Amino acid sequence: MTDFIMQNQIAFYYSLIGAAFMGLTFQPAFRNKVLYNIPIIYILVGIIGALIGLPVINPMGSEIESKIVEHASEMIVIISLAGAGLSIDLKARWGTWQPTWRLLAISMPLSVLCVAWLGMNLGGLSLAGAILLAGAMAPTDPVLARSVSVGSPHSEQDGTKTALTSEAGLNDGLAFPFIWLAVGLATTSGDFSWSGWVLDDVVYRITTGVLVGLGVGWALTQVLFSSIGDATNNRSNAALVLLAATFISYGLAELVHGYGFLSVFIAARAARAFTKDTKAEPYENKTHKSADQLEAILLAIILLWFGTFIGGSLWHVWIWQDVAIAVAIVFVIRPLTGWLALIGHEMSKADRAKIAFFGIRGMGSIFYVAFGLNQVDFADPERIWCIVSFTILVSALVHGSLSNRWMADTGIDESEEDDKEKTEAA
Repeated sequence: MTDFIMQNQIAFYYSLIGAAFMGLTFQPAFRNKVLYNIPIIYILVGIIGALIGLPVINPMGSEIESKIVEHASEMIVIISLAGAGLSIDLKARWGTWQPTWRLLAISMPLSVLCVAWLGMNLGGLSLAGAILLAGAMAPTDPVLARSVSVGSPHSEQDGTKTALTSEAGLNDGLAFPFIWLAVGLATTSGDFSWSGWVLDDVVYRITTGVLVGLGVGWALTQVLFSSIGDATNNRSNAALVLLAATFISYGLAELVHGYGFLSVFIAARAARAFTKDTKAEPYENKTHKSADQLEAILLAIILLWFGTFIGGSLWHVWIWQDVAIAVAIVFVIRPLTGWLALIGHEMSKADRAKIAFFGIRGMGSIFYVAFGLNQVDFADPERIWCIVSFTILVSALVHGSLSNRWMADTGIDESEEDDKEKTEAA
């Protein structure tokens, strides 16, 4: 009887995931609907599934479950980072990317300080736990931020519209020093080497991630557009090329202890820069579309899981402090620090408010928490998961519901017609 029930549950999951994939195909038809919110729909379906008794992968339940969550979220983040890197046409210069540099240098550190303070003083977390929470909550998520980001290559782009995409691409790598700081503080019990952290986890790992990304992006582009590469032959393996480039850049960076997230984004940006305004652009566009589809597939699965996690393990243990911290992160800390970071930049107050407000939290935060908790024992893992999960839920609800209106106001259009025309012309 137990085997029969399990087989039925597995069969139901197959059907549910299939329905989720089919639901993604309706997204273009509803893209201009103001309150159309795919993430929340899928999360709600997952919650209902857990409440009716479907099995739940609980990262707080066992080491193997935590590892599954860590690597599943890791996978979708690196695919999303590759897509984000390929989507940006604007060159990474000080002037054109100034909003991005401001968000990274000002908003992100201030967010870490504010969230860590709240985690300790309102959430009752240890110093290490508060920093882990802050590091996980600081980055704008590259996965869920796709709904308010720059769109596809060749769409209208300027510094304002590029800011969220480039910020999400870079700060997911730059958040890692804070995760390692939390791990170090939890491990050393007060005997922590700050100089070692700065030299190793900040300077070395960031520099290595950037250099590996640049090298991989250049090398793979040379191979891809050589006489034996897919771009000059069959031209039908864009998805394989995307996966190859993503895994190579991520794996090599991690092998030499650099930040793989940073390397993936830089590699994609380098490849895009090397092929911009050349006959190679149509193939880059195909690769970007492959990234979008792979990301959507993984996102559907993980959002369903996230819903089951909430419905099966979290909703009954949330406390008012979790809610207060989550609301503060979404409605106060990110908007305020983002606004401060952009003061003095030549943009309208409306654009500044939009960039500051849409600091979406999501899949990257799930990875960072799972990664940190798998490195060393923290004193308060359940509270960290509760705060992070409620923050993601609030962010998905609020930002996801408002993103279509924001995109309509800024004129961002993800239509594939421009890409098709450029491909045919090439």
